[in-house]
Amino acid sequence: MQTIDVDGLRVGPDAPPRIMGVLNLSAESPYDPSVYTDAAAAATYVEEELIGEGADIVDVGLESANKRFEVLDADAELDQLAVALELIDRVDADVVWSIETRYHEVAEAALDGGFSMVNDICGFADPQMPLVCAERDAAVSKMASPPDLERPGALESVEALHAAIEREGLTPKTIVDPAFGGWSTGKTTAVDRETFRRLEEFTSYDRPLLVSINRKNFLREIADRSTEEALSVSLAATALAVERGANVLRTHDVAETRDAALVAASLT
Repeated sequence: MQTIDVDGLRVGPDAPPRIMGVLNLSAESPYDPSVYTDAAAAATYVEEELIGEGADIVDVGLESANKRFEVLDADAELDQLAVALELIDRVDADVVWSIETRYHEVAEAALDGGFSMVNDICGFADPQMPLVCAERDAAVSKMASPPDLERPGALESVEALHAAIEREGLTPKTIVDPAFGGWSTGKTTAVDRETFRRLEEFTSYDRPLLVSINRKNFLREIADRSTEEALSVSLAATALAVERGANVLRTHDVAETRDAALVAASLT
């Protein structure tokens, strides 16, 4: 697996596990502690709760990816992007800024406006996305998804995840994301558990590996925990994920996830 440079941050097997903190600019986003619609308040949250607790990357979401909500089109996301661009101007800290989007137009505007990474939750369903990222030498996280801009992550077997990652290829700075979570009715927690058991397979693409497992259902149900009670199961899985090759951990619980990842990396 190769190590890549993400705006000066080394990501991969020759670097420590990197922590991606989450900021949501959509009021519909399901996890309240990370939701801010005002740029000034968001900047304070990023500085104190994300960067202050050890985030290397801040991933900014413009809309909720929850399947219960209507998908915003590119123009609507571009309207939301204005708040994100104001946010990064307000934060004076050394951090990598990632934009979560499925549209190449939004990625292009974000990268031109100061972002240095894209989190594509539809896995290059927009075929222009890898071209935009490659032209700008930008890192892009490719989440395994169907070739459909309205169905992020809705895959129902490990084999389908692999096929989705291979579709449309990989840029030199792609980060692979096997898409944990209940993205569709057919995406069961059993699929997530099987994906986690086989996580090391996803290091075969010679690219860094991102996992987003924070407080996910497939972990909560093992210990019968609510979302609010699920920190411990997330940290247990974080350590296992690092041992199985994860290089980036996307999380709402930055400080705790950082500690678990560093201990796992040190003792693996």
